[in-house]
Amino acid sequence: MTAFFVRRKAGRLASLVLSSVLVLAQAAVPTLAPTGAEAQAIPAGYSRPAPIIVRNDPGGDVGARANKIRAMADSGQSVEIRGACYSACTMYLGLPGSCISRNVQFGFHRPSFYGAALAPDQFEFWSRIIAAHYPPALRNWYLAQGRYSARLQMLSGAQLIDLGIRECA
Repeated sequence: MTAFFVRRKAGRLASLVLSSVLVLAQAAVPTLAPTGAEAQAIPAGYSRPAPIIVRNDPGGDVGARANKIRAMADSGQSVEIRGACYSACTMYLGLPGSCISRNVQFGFHRPSFYGAALAPDQFEFWSRIIAAHYPPALRNWYLAQGRYSARLQMLSGAQLIDLGIRECA
């Protein structure tokens, strides 16, 4: 096979995989976790699961993370972010009941396909998926600035706490 043919075939496969992920992610986005009083209401006889402690999470697939976060929100699961949190890990920041440590480093960057730039419509779609998992002030920053960087843009837990993210006790 020629290199051109292999690249072309790989490009088609990547498009097929990305299209499948888009379909799965679209199903996960419309109804994100409840907020405010809804998130605090716990049915009688039900207790929230203990928070998951997140330490040194490098991120990963945005669609898979969105699905995981939705399942966690549905079950009342929260997280405590106590170690470095990069890329898709930052999507935990919108999970009700979650908190962060002041000294943790968070890394934000543009959505990509394993590091490769996305087409404009895909870039916009995935940027919105990611941003939908952030509280309003962080969402605004990400859509205006964070999503345009190929390199990690670092924010500290203290900076995010100043933007309204809850600090762990």
